[in-house]
Amino acid sequence: MPIVSFRPDDLLQALPAPVPVKVPLGEPVAATRSTSFNGAAASRAGVWECSPGTWRRQVLQAEFCTFIEGEAVFEPDDGEPLHIRAGDAVYFPANTGGIWRILKTLKKTFVVFDEQP
Repeated sequence: MPIVSFRPDDLLQALPAPVPVKVPLGEPVAATRSTSFNGAAASRAGVWECSPGTWRRQVLQAEFCTFIEGEAVFEPDDGEPLHIRAGDAVYFPANTGGIWRILKTLKKTFVVFDEQP
């Protein structure tokens, strides 16, 4: 499999229209654009952006992301709140639940690992 490389702005131009977050808790405006690539299993990579607000995390798969704009606090169901700022990279293990509190419009690149056990 070849190495997959992308710049967030290039990816935004190549992907379909964003899809809004499914279960907002208030008035955030979140959208995801993603693409799939072949590996051991189907994984997705893309760019996600969300305006200030609060909502429950919906991704059940493991996810690695790099935050390129904004500020937020992620409050996991189990554990201490994580303050996230532009420049941070975060790995969420599979089945990580919690609440997003977006303080300043947040943008991240992400890889969601849809791998089978």
